[in-house]
Amino acid sequence: MDIEDTCRAFLAVSDAGGFTLGAAKIGVPQPVVSRRIAAFEARIGGRVFDRSTQSAGLTPLGHRLLPAARRVVEAVDELVTAAELAAPQRWRLAVPEDISVLRGAALISDAKEEAVDLRLVMAGPERRAELVRSGLVDGALVLVADRDDAWWRAPLGLASAAPVNVARIYLDQLRPGRLAADPTRRIILSTEDDHAYVGDVLRRHAVASGVRQDHVHVATLVSALAEVTSSQDLLLCTELQARDLALSWTPIGGIHMNRCYTLEIRARATAHELDWLGSGTDWLRAAVGHALGSPRAGA
Repeated sequence: MDIEDTCRAFLAVSDAGGFTLGAAKIGVPQPVVSRRIAAFEARIGGRVFDRSTQSAGLTPLGHRLLPAARRVVEAVDELVTAAELAAPQRWRLAVPEDISVLRGAALISDAKEEAVDLRLVMAGPERRAELVRSGLVDGALVLVADRDDAWWRAPLGLASAAPVNVARIYLDQLRPGRLAADPTRRIILSTEDDHAYVGDVLRRHAVASGVRQDHVHVATLVSALAEVTSSQDLLLCTELQARDLALSWTPIGGIHMNRCYTLEIRARATAHELDWLGSGTDWLRAAVGHALGSPRAGA
């Protein structure tokens, strides 16, 4: 006799007032519930339900045993909940595909310290949004406009293979004949920044500063790095990213540009998951901020 299943059947029949309704309440066939109650009664040597009427009323023995059965079920539920909380929480997070291996490994390591089994899914901006909205991942770092509710904000600048020996690079200095003699010097955007919040803004400022429109170029990070290290081209990136790529980083003068993210969670997140996220945002903000090069989460 399984004591948990028996107690659940006992409580269900008692609460519903009948075997058929009780069985439906716990999603078990009525004959199975009847057998569980019969086995229970055989074990204790007495009836817990009066079957002389259409409804299943409790006998005096049933009334005495009902509180104990309820405590058994509550204890089992409490034990299962405690086990779930103690077990590592497995979570799939879609992150930018240009996060370095070392930064990604550090993020996973930070999660382990919080008993979270973090699985990173590397993807581009549009794909990350698709993954979380279709439920294929549990959460995603989604690009947003530079606003107060952004969870992470990483300042962007221009990186080059060699130092430019200026405190800031102004876009009008990139017109032919200004900062460099090479008129083909370009600004290269990684695919992570080719969107309305960053790429389009930079293009507008560049054109207004006299930079030719075709001198703002988009490439994957690998291709962009190859271009920058073999020319005088400049890569738009965070300071952390430049450091990881062994490039020299310089802020952009006159404009402030940030790569901003928020955390989007799949629509059908469990209550336990939401509770974990609610209590774990401090470490999560810090760990992801470190991986993204955001100096202050939500700032």
